[in-house]
Amino acid sequence: MSSARMAVEPSAAQAPQPPPLDRSLFARDPNGQLAEDALQKILAAPIELSLPSRVGVLPIMTAKDWRGPSPDDRVPPGVANFVGALRRDPAFSLVTQTMVIPSGALGMEALREVAARYRLRYLLLYREVLAKKSNLGPWAWGYVTIVGAFFLPGQRQEVYGYIEASMFDVKTGLLMFTTRRAITAGQTTNRWNKADKLDKLAANATSKFSPDLAVDVLSDLRRFGAAAEAENLHRRGETVEPIVTVPGLDGPSVATDSH
Repeated sequence: MSSARMAVEPSAAQAPQPPPLDRSLFARDPNGQLAEDALQKILAAPIELSLPSRVGVLPIMTAKDWRGPSPDDRVPPGVANFVGALRRDPAFSLVTQTMVIPSGALGMEALREVAARYRLRYLLLYREVLAKKSNLGPWAWGYVTIVGAFFLPGQRQEVYGYIEASMFDVKTGLLMFTTRRAITAGQTTNRWNKADKLDKLAANATSKFSPDLAVDVLSDLRRFGAAAEAENLHRRGETVEPIVTVPGLDGPSVATDSH
């Protein structure tokens, strides 16, 4: 009788793992088409998160001209406070505002070109979606008098909707996550300059709550880092308890003033 040790085929977990994506696999056109092979390669690749890195906050706004992309002279009111809150966190080596582009008019590849001009590793796509309405309030009965129409707060104005930020990987063209926060605001006023007052109410609301959105983004970024590390460990067949060790991701989120 005799025996000998048999060679064992390496398991899938021990097999060489594919490297992280080093470029975008999407077609370089506004539609960003993706072939099946490219889709499977994206899903099989390890998740990469490189921090601290340079990040840009790019406002997404509706184009003013339906005939095509056009320059926009507006910037969402909440951008400044959103950027200010992000700058207090070590996850980013630089946080900068970027130029405004029309929403959906130029395609995802245009985002990468804008980021390349700023030499940014990531983009945060910032958007404000608000509805506005005005209704007559209890004081509207006073409008039957000429004097009452001048000063009685007979108009009830409200804005409601959400602000959101989506983190975009410039190198791969992938969206990492989207964070959204619902907001509402209201006031009573007289009949004069109603549109201006409604716009100011919306601007004050987004400026007030955009730092809270920044806290949510930083919290989701840490969750993304933890999930990426856990998934990469699982792909390698390791059972080590996942611990996020990426510089800039350990520690509490940025602290902001309460609103």
